[in-house]
Amino acid sequence: MKTIEYYVQKVYGNPLEYVSNKGDADVIRQLTGKLTINPQIRELIRDLSGGLVEFKQILPPCRVE
Repeated sequence: MKTIEYYVQKVYGNPLEYVSNKGDADVIRQLTGKLTINPQIRELIRDLSGGLVEFKQILPPCRVE
């Protein structure tokens, strides 16, 4: 079983989901053509993997300014 961690970040008031691991994010970007995911993409990846991939929401990374 593989767990893909993602976080939600608001961009201009819109909640967007980003994959936290760069390698996983690159693979998903190649499959979908998008930098972000959504519930439909998560469900489709789960279905394609036969349930071997699950998603876990985590807190967004801290931004140091």
